[in-house]
Amino acid sequence: MTSRSRIVGGQILLAALVVLGLAARSATLTSADISLNEHVAAWRDPALTTLAKAATFAAQAAVGVAAALLLPAVLWLLRRRQDAVRVLFTLGGAMAIGYAVKIAVSEKRPPQRLWVIAPDSVQSFPSGHTTIAVALAVSLVLLVGSSLRLPAILVGMAFAATVAGARVYLGVHYLPDVIGGLLAATSAALLVSGVMQLPVARRHLDTLERGGPAHAAHANGSHISVRSAVQR
Repeated sequence: MTSRSRIVGGQILLAALVVLGLAARSATLTSADISLNEHVAAWRDPALTTLAKAATFAAQAAVGVAAALLLPAVLWLLRRRQDAVRVLFTLGGAMAIGYAVKIAVSEKRPPQRLWVIAPDSVQSFPSGHTTIAVALAVSLVLLVGSSLRLPAILVGMAFAATVAGARVYLGVHYLPDVIGGLLAATSAALLVSGVMQLPVARRHLDTLERGGPAHAAHANGSHISVRSAVQR
């Protein structure tokens, strides 16, 4: 995909996220969502509840923030600086988009009688846990080599699906909320990827990968010195 198509795709998903959020507040859709949550509540058992709570813990806001700070730091130290920038803005961008839309839409949580655990905020759309899970899954796929790409995709999809299902299962989100989380993270990933492919961004990222302006100037100076010596 070209940088333009990725940026446009990210904008389309972002628009779809906002439209879905506004639709989620309608009485008709809310009634259908509550009915679905009531059906899901009938499937609860101790083992599934334990799994759902573990999935929720693994994708909580603190995990997302820690990953957004620590992963880029580790990648930077490993001199994978473009990957560090990509992961930082993919995770940070996904959470920022999710939070902004959550405040703007301000959808109420499902009825308290359906809760297994207390939600961490009063707004329901989009699911922050699902947003973080999908963003982590995308980051995993971006970081592995081509030989591990397919396993990473499968693991990431399983993790994101488990977290999304857990949030509905625990009664703290509606189905559109977790779909919204998927849209928030995917739009952020596309926008970041598209912007990083722009020529001006590529130049800066290539310089960053080589060690920054100082390193580039030193390398250029060394090259000039060698060339002068050869000419003499």
